Amino acid sequence: MNKNNRWLAIVNLLSGSGRCGRDWERIAKMLYSRGIDFDTVFTGHRYHAIELARRGIVEDGYRNLIAIGGDGTVHEVANGILLQQEVPSTEIRMGIIPVGTGNDWIRTFGIPRDYLKAVDIIAAGKEFVQDVAKATYINRNGIEESRYCVNVSGAGLDAAVNLKVCQMKDKGKNGKAAYMSQLVKSVLSYRSCRMAVRVDGENEAKGLIMSISVGIGQYNGSGMHQLPESLADDGLLDVTVIETMSVPRIAMVVGRLFDGKIYSVKRVHNYKGRCVEISSDEVREVEIDGEALGTTPVRFDIEDKKLKVLVP
Repeated sequence: MNKNNRWLAIVNLLSGSGRCGRDWERIAKMLYSRGIDFDTVFTGHRYHAIELARRGIVEDGYRNLIAIGGDGTVHEVANGILLQQEVPSTEIRMGIIPVGTGNDWIRTFGIPRDYLKAVDIIAAGKEFVQDVAKATYINRNGIEESRYCVNVSGAGLDAAVNLKVCQMKDKGKNGKAAYMSQLVKSVLSYRSCRMAVRVDGENEAKGLIMSISVGIGQYNGSGMHQLPESLADDGLLDVTVIETMSVPRIAMVVGRLFDGKIYSVKRVHNYKGRCVEISSDEVREVEIDGEALGTTPVRFDIEDKKLKVLVP
């Protein structure tokens, strides 16, 4: 059945520490109030939204999807759009109603957390086609696989923190406090190893590296502004490399992670390119849009203007 004119709302009721479930009826009324005709499906487990999006597009004919949840839901719905091969990704529109904890993807585009304002953006229909990056890494079974990055990914300390946060989420513990507590614990215990970064085939950084961020967007980690110069449609990946630092030094400069002045810190470097390869002497965690998916080595390849999103 072709449902080109209707929206498919993909809802993660657990997002925002269960806030989405508590607020869903109110959000649905707002959608109806703005004349948005939609059908609803609910996610039942991690990565379910990928399959729901794919099925909605390929089997049911939807061309308009709404991700209702947090950054994980945005990542999954976007990957459902990008991984399917039957319909060009730019023929599909994705709207977002943010109900997550971090809500980092929306910060780059200025999408408000206010539900009604987010609904109004969907109703207005202003489109923006952003770049994406195909990330190829080693999964938990030791097998190479790929997933699309639509915001920020990385390796090293951030990814190690992310893994712990994901494990806490699986136990029902969520929220910004959970992230910050794991960040502090990891900073105190993390041991840097020798890593190497190649950008467009050129060796750019090598040595004891604490963290590497690669992205399309600017924010990750519940508001950390780690890629402040990134543009979502310039055909380039931005890379932030943070060399190993002492704990006192980290404490002195941590504010720069949030105020957009990260590149003013000594031992922090910025690169841009279309292909980014990260390797390490010891296996290190890799996260894609905040999802703890595997380990190094990892490669990111830009794909120009592949995801159509609705923005202010």
